[in-house]
Amino acid sequence: MPKVKVYTTGGEATGREVELPDPVFADEINEGLVHAAVLAFEINQSSARSVTKSRGDVRGGGRKPWRQKGTGRARQGSTRAPHWRGGGVVFGPNGRLRRRQLPKRMRRAAVRSVLSARAAQERVVAIEPLSMEAPSTSGMAKALKGMGLAGERVCVILAEHRPQAYRSLRNIEGVTVRVAPSFCAHDLARSDAVVIEEPAVVIVADTFGSAPNRRGAKGKAEGGEE
Repeated sequence: MPKVKVYTTGGEATGREVELPDPVFADEINEGLVHAAVLAFEINQSSARSVTKSRGDVRGGGRKPWRQKGTGRARQGSTRAPHWRGGGVVFGPNGRLRRRQLPKRMRRAAVRSVLSARAAQERVVAIEPLSMEAPSTSGMAKALKGMGLAGERVCVILAEHRPQAYRSLRNIEGVTVRVAPSFCAHDLARSDAVVIEEPAVVIVADTFGSAPNRRGAKGKAEGGEE
């Protein structure tokens, strides 16, 4: 199991380490699956409000601009062809919403891939629960600096919703705050490092741990009965 250092809320090393479960933080890294998950997320975020007109939608152009032969010019059938000024647009946006859905197992496997990659790069650190009475952006910026993550893109994973911690982190450039297990591969892939609360490690492991092969388990059960 990979081990990471544990820091205080002030960014100081506690001298302790926490173990990261292998099924989530030492899984096989599948770059193609991560790309598919990130692409699906970005496609689903599109509002698809842009609309263009094709040559069939543009008004006019029904009459042939000049006769087919004898003019010395190239033949033309309409003044609304795409290569004409004022003509239609080829393969332009049509306002249709595009949606791409990945199976739950693939989405979770993509999360495991990114977490495993960050753990292999030693870009995962643990922090004590961010329980604070009042928000302090400067305090959290100092904590990130103490962890060596100042100026980097960081995904902070909380064990539960903490309004004061969220308000402290949201104004720091490059920092994304998520509550376990409500995050996806896109949140992790666009970050250079992951800061996770100690209690959130168990939540992430329980949620994104490798699911057993039901078909294989069924086959073993049937074989055992024999």
